[in-house]
Amino acid sequence: MPQLRGKGAALCLAALLCLGSAAEVPAEQIAVLSLMQAAPSRLFGNHEIHSANLMQFSRWTELLARWQAEREDAAESCVASEIDVAPCAPSDWTKLVARLRALPLRQQIEAANAAINAHPYVSAQANWNDPTHWETPFEFIRRNGQCQDYAIAKFLLLRELGIANDRMRLVVLRDVRRQVDHAVLVVELDGETLMLDNLIAQVVPAAAAADYRAYYSINETGWWLHLPNPLIPSPMVAQIASR
Repeated sequence: MPQLRGKGAALCLAALLCLGSAAEVPAEQIAVLSLMQAAPSRLFGNHEIHSANLMQFSRWTELLARWQAEREDAAESCVASEIDVAPCAPSDWTKLVARLRALPLRQQIEAANAAINAHPYVSAQANWNDPTHWETPFEFIRRNGQCQDYAIAKFLLLRELGIANDRMRLVVLRDVRRQVDHAVLVVELDGETLMLDNLIAQVVPAAAAADYRAYYSINETGWWLHLPNPLIPSPMVAQIASR
């Protein structure tokens, strides 16, 4: 798959990590896209560009580090399953993981989506007095969360169940019908890309999301820029995609 080239390319979407300010990326930061090459994609667009460099995605990498630390603290400090306060894992999380482990893969995905979607929406501003906070699954189970937190909890729940990182991506996108930024999880299963969305009760094919335009997608080892992109002028998209 084509890779991003140069430091500028690695920096171009750093500001997109904040869902609330995705549209604030200056045009000069996007201009480095002329250095890139695009490949066909089945996910929310016609092309995508991949990079393994996560250096600029500090919110994501710090979240993964916090999650690893929380899991290690829980394993070291909590020997009684009835303990349900930090640093121990929430009992609802422990029970959910145990229940889903016995299910076939497709049912694991559907049950994970339903269980996480059952939590009420609470904005990061209300929860943390910080609109940019991304939650670990333990935080989400205890305090609920907003759209990216649903997607993160599903991603890390399915990772806990053994689904490979390279089969999943967190997608940060624009809902053009509602004119808001949003985040979902996508999972590859048997050649189909499935979408897990806190706004949709069922797991659905990602191709059914006609109103979604992806900014970028990301997992534990890389990220993808998607084209067409709501932040990139059409002539620049055509130039990139033709390379």
